[in-house]
Amino acid sequence: MILGYQFSVPSLIVTGTLLFAVLVFQVLVGKRVIRFKGRTHANVHKCLGYWVLVGGALHGLLALAVYAGWRILG
Repeated sequence: MILGYQFSVPSLIVTGTLLFAVLVFQVLVGKRVIRFKGRTHANVHKCLGYWVLVGGALHGLLALAVYAGWRILG
């Protein structure tokens, strides 16, 4: 239990898969395989990239906590 929530292994697998898909999309945008127009669009992808980074770090922490059997504030 982490912060009062019970995380299961399937939920971590689904979130990890979604984060990976968004990360692949961000890499394709960064390599200009998927093109975008305008400065605003670039800023949106830049912001989304930071959120993917934060989400990935949080996902890794939660997966480690479930794997290690930690009980954090729960």
